[in-house]
Amino acid sequence: MARKKWYVVWRGTETGVCDSWAECEARVKGYPDAQYKSFNTQQDAIRAFREGFADRDLIRAIARAPKLQVNYEAIPEIVRDSIAVDGACSGNPGIMEYRGVDVMTGAELFHQGPFKDATNNVGEFLALVHALAFFYNTANDHTAIYSDSRTAMAWVRDRKCKSKLERTDHNERVFELIGRAEQWLATHSWRNRIIKWETDKWGEIPADFGRK
Repeated sequence: MARKKWYVVWRGTETGVCDSWAECEARVKGYPDAQYKSFNTQQDAIRAFREGFADRDLIRAIARAPKLQVNYEAIPEIVRDSIAVDGACSGNPGIMEYRGVDVMTGAELFHQGPFKDATNNVGEFLALVHALAFFYNTANDHTAIYSDSRTAMAWVRDRKCKSKLERTDHNERVFELIGRAEQWLATHSWRNRIIKWETDKWGEIPADFGRK
């Protein structure tokens, strides 16, 4: 059985990622200077679409690229002045860390952890609050913040971490950070927009740790 291919159209009647050659062909056939290419995985195709059309050497390097950047010509709905936050956890509970990166450049703005006996949801929550405090301290209240966690966004909206994580000898620092985050949310207001990152449309969030 032939391996499934994914196709990226950078220039055609409609741009984007296609899951069949028939769909790709319909977008590029007869189109002047059409730009398209096949990939073995959906994730590679999404990342290539985001990066923009390039030569074969650069395409092969995409999977090794340490930073995820956004091709705004292909995905104009993404807010340019924004950062993305994400958490990663090995185990549940397990070793957790979180970070925030500039969406436009991929530059890492903050990175905390690893912390023992934590969860991914807690990491996502702490990352969002860290981002809000980061911009509050720099008086930058217009930069948007992207998260791919509806749970973390709801906890921030309710100003309460609703995790059922149990306290252990190893996660005292995590609970200290949760307490500080809840206190910050209770005593501050912010105007930064918190926006859901649409992974299905745009690929992994730029702050993703790449461990899936």
